Amino acid sequence: MTASPSTSIHSLPPELLIEIFVSSSHSGAPLTPLVLCAVCKLWSDVCLSSPRAWQLIIVDKSCRFISSIRTQAELWIARSVPLPFNVDVELADFERLLPIMSCFLPHLSRWMDCRISFQGRTTHTRLSDLTLAAPRRVLHHLDVRLKAPFDADGDDDDNIFFSCGTKTFRHVSMKITASSLPSPEFINPLHFTSLDITESSFTHTVRSPELLTFLARCPNLEHFYLHGVSYEEGILPASPLVVTLPRLHTFLLDLVCIQRGVLSHLHLPALRELHLRHLNMDVTLGGYHVEEHGDSDDEADDFSQSPWSDHHTGMGLRKLIQRSHPPLEILDMDLSDMRTKDFRWVFDRLPHLKQFSIVGSDMSNQVVQLFKPELLPTVPGSGNARCRVRLPQLTTLKLFGCQELSGEVLVEALSARVTYTDAATPNDTLANVVVSECHHFTASHGIQLSWYLHNRLHFS
Repeated sequence: MTASPSTSIHSLPPELLIEIFVSSSHSGAPLTPLVLCAVCKLWSDVCLSSPRAWQLIIVDKSCRFISSIRTQAELWIARSVPLPFNVDVELADFERLLPIMSCFLPHLSRWMDCRISFQGRTTHTRLSDLTLAAPRRVLHHLDVRLKAPFDADGDDDDNIFFSCGTKTFRHVSMKITASSLPSPEFINPLHFTSLDITESSFTHTVRSPELLTFLARCPNLEHFYLHGVSYEEGILPASPLVVTLPRLHTFLLDLVCIQRGVLSHLHLPALRELHLRHLNMDVTLGGYHVEEHGDSDDEADDFSQSPWSDHHTGMGLRKLIQRSHPPLEILDMDLSDMRTKDFRWVFDRLPHLKQFSIVGSDMSNQVVQLFKPELLPTVPGSGNARCRVRLPQLTTLKLFGCQELSGEVLVEALSARVTYTDAATPNDTLANVVVSECHHFTASHGIQLSWYLHNRLHFS
């Protein structure tokens, strides 16, 4: 008598069924384990009890919703515990790469193998090879280049994942190309500690609201670098989201016109280094969507080649400091400037600043005089005059190509400062001063200032 099909199925040992299911799950169909579970209770019980059947997560190039892919990833990852898992993704749209990858990044310690295909290109990465013998796998850097993927410039790199760090501690990093930042609802939180976003043209740029909502999905950032193309976003219709990055300690803005929108809406309580580069623009920039205290014209009425960008930079920096009260130690301004009133406001509120450097500034003598000690009102009957200095912990001052300041005023301000701080706060006095290519600071001024600074002064 011939056995019925059901009898044959039930007669197979579970170990053999598991091998069949594992082989079937590698056949290329993305939802094979779910299909097997739907056949009968026996198959469902065996499949659900076998982590091996769920180790390969296949995402095909059909235009499924990201939410559907996320649900699949979470189910497969949970069912495959405690085994490692592999990912095979075939992209119909390269813009979906980061949202899809974000489904798996939280489980980096178990993620062994990744294969990504797009329009005939395939990249295959063994994540275990990136970290070698490191005790644990850690996410480090995300590099985002805003451009059309695989466009005519031909400089795209197929290696999406790469390794960085020391020989002992290797980290997993990632670089992607996208025409725009993905919407936050499409991505899981990204636990990278370093982020670099680079615009490539005026066609592919980021506005401050979109940037801020993306940053909100990166809560662990410690370093953030934004390289732009001086795209002017215009007047915003409403205030963007305020984003808190509690661990961020190093921040760079380079060649952007959105500095006010970005700086004004970040809460960075741990910020120690701020680098502002190439923010000066000699063109008229649009106004801000709301008027804030300090927006009035600068009473000093000092000359500036870039008054509009000076205004935006100064007001953005004011708002950042006012909201965050950061322990800022390094402020680096390279072809980035502020109004005199902004310098005064900022210098009055950075008690921890140790290094200040500025390149190509139109800062006036009124700004230079802010470095001098300031007499405080005497207490009646005390008979003792008291002084204070702005930036009381400043030890390094570098001035490059500042053409509006006077050599005489700089000598007067810095000599008075070090005379006071050398005696009153010797551990927080100027230890390194560089004055270079400032046309009104002559060799004679350098010699005069050397009487006070000695070998702490370097000038050319």
